[in-house]
Amino acid sequence: MDKPLGPVRADVRCVLPDSAFLGEGPHWLTAERKLLWVDILAPAIHVSDPATGKSTSVRMPELVSAVVPRVRGGYVAAMQTGFKAVDLTTGASTMLASPEADRPGNRFNDGKCDRRGRFWAGTLAIDATPDAGSLYRFDADGRVHLMDTGFHVSNGLGWSPDDRRFYFTDSARRTIYVYDFDLESGAIADRRVFAEIPEGHGVPDGMAVDSEGFVWVAQWDGWCVVRHDPDGKVDRVVNLPVPRPTSCAFGGPDMTTLYVTSARIRLSAAQLADSPLSGSVFAIETGVRGLPETAFAG
Repeated sequence: MDKPLGPVRADVRCVLPDSAFLGEGPHWLTAERKLLWVDILAPAIHVSDPATGKSTSVRMPELVSAVVPRVRGGYVAAMQTGFKAVDLTTGASTMLASPEADRPGNRFNDGKCDRRGRFWAGTLAIDATPDAGSLYRFDADGRVHLMDTGFHVSNGLGWSPDDRRFYFTDSARRTIYVYDFDLESGAIADRRVFAEIPEGHGVPDGMAVDSEGFVWVAQWDGWCVVRHDPDGKVDRVVNLPVPRPTSCAFGGPDMTTLYVTSARIRLSAAQLADSPLSGSVFAIETGVRGLPETAFAG
C-alpha cells in the first residue's frame, strides 16, 4: 500500500472532511445540488453540500451500502438484509424485498439504478467466503431478478452512455467485467473481462461512467482514481491523499466534478497519521461531463 509515484493533483480538493469508517455509494442529487452517500460500517446516510461542507445525517439500524431517491418521493437503500424504503428524517426503514433472506451471512454492497429506474446491487459474504455473492435487479413492480452469481466481492457497477454495456466489479478478483445490456428488457449477456488490475496497483472498487464512455474507478489501497477507455486501457490516473478511495460519482453544476468517497477502516495509527483525511469526500475537476444519476422508478 505504498504511495504511488507523482504528486496529488492541484485539482483534487477535500470538500467534505469526515472520518467515515467505510464511506461509499455517492449519488449526486441534481435538483438539490447535494451529494447522497453512506458510511457502511458506522451505518448512516449523509446528505451533504460540497459547496459549504455541511451535512445532515441519519443513523441506520443495519449496514447500508447504497441509497437512491424514489420517483414517488423518499429513498430506497441496499442494506444488509435487502432493499428497503428509508425515511431520511426519522431513520425508519421498511423492507421492500429480501432476496437473500436464506443467507444471513451475506450483505448487499454497491448499487445504483439503470436509466429505466431499476435498482441493481450485488452481495458478498460478510466473512469473505469466496463466490458467495450475487447480482440482483430490483424492478419498479417489486420483483427481484437474480442476474448473475458466483462473485467474491460484488462492487462497482455502471452503464455505457448508449446503454449497450453494463459494467460490474469483483474486487477480490481485481477484475471489472463488462456485459452486453438491453435497456428495454434489463437483460445482460456475454460476461467478459473489461480490465484486470495488477498486484500493487490497488483494488478496483466503485465506479462512474462519463459521457464519453470512459470508466472511472476508485482504487482501494491504490491512492488514486483511474480512468479507463472503452477498451479497458488506462487513460488517466488521478492521485489522492488517502490510500482507500472507495467509490465515485459525477456531480456539480455542470456534471464535470467527480466526487470520491474514502475509508479509514483497518488503517493503522501510522497510516492514519500519513493520511489524516481518510474517510473524507474529495472532488476532482475532470473537465469531462458525467451522466446524471437515475432515481428508482418504483
